[in-house]
Amino acid sequence: MAAEGQAAKRRLPVLAARPGPPPRGRSLLRALERPLLALDAVIARALPASRNPFVQTGAIANLSFAVALATGILLLFWYVPSVQQAYPSLEAMRANWAVLLVRSLHRYSSDVCVLFIVLHALRYFSSGRFAGPRWLAWVTGIASTGLLWFEGWLGYWLVWDQRAQQVALGTARMLDRFPFFTDPLTRSFLTDEGINTLLFFLVFFAHMLLPLLIVIGLWLHITRLSRPLFLPDRLMAAWSVGAMLLVSIIWPATSAAPAKMLVPPLAFTMDYFYLLPIALTDRL
Repeated sequence: MAAEGQAAKRRLPVLAARPGPPPRGRSLLRALERPLLALDAVIARALPASRNPFVQTGAIANLSFAVALATGILLLFWYVPSVQQAYPSLEAMRANWAVLLVRSLHRYSSDVCVLFIVLHALRYFSSGRFAGPRWLAWVTGIASTGLLWFEGWLGYWLVWDQRAQQVALGTARMLDRFPFFTDPLTRSFLTDEGINTLLFFLVFFAHMLLPLLIVIGLWLHITRLSRPLFLPDRLMAAWSVGAMLLVSIIWPATSAAPAKMLVPPLAFTMDYFYLLPIALTDRL
């Protein structure tokens, strides 16, 4: 016992010497965490922790990603990855309510995934759980979120409506700011006939490949955690999928007007989870 006590005394100065976050940083984190804890307290009065979606943000984000992945695979049976046929193939889905429901579920599950990833990141960041042994989970989580956003950005490109037109032009404008190409990429989108079919197929191929990288990043994200909650339990999963289905039925996903390179889009609804950069690229 005496030897253990002496060993503990020898360890104390090492532990005390570790630098903590600066006082201003701790106060900012506490200010950010305070409304999240207040929200938990309000929900806890009506629901147990096992039924509180804001306590299982990471698990619900994973579930939403799985739903988006499954519905995306199903949509491949009807979608045609071609500049000429992409928009008509998506419009044809409106004639079949089941296919339209799959498309809508694909869209809204993608939005829910981003929403709960942001909530998940805010919760862990505000509590200071982003350093030490959790650094790998934090870094891989940020990288996976970036890949997920880019996946959604490319997904809107594949619709080839007026939203896709702005996504393509915005991407070309951003890339033209860097010395990557001999000729400006925006010249590829001057007319409908001048659009490179190979480029469209490369976007489709990237959209199919990125989920594999996201899954690898997700595996690295949870590999260092002792007891990771990968998916919610059956009841919470049923409630989550049911809510997404309900939204998909009430507000089915639809396309904007078809892309016309010679006709500037006048107005269309925005999915701010993925299309917010359009507000910046339109001003470049």
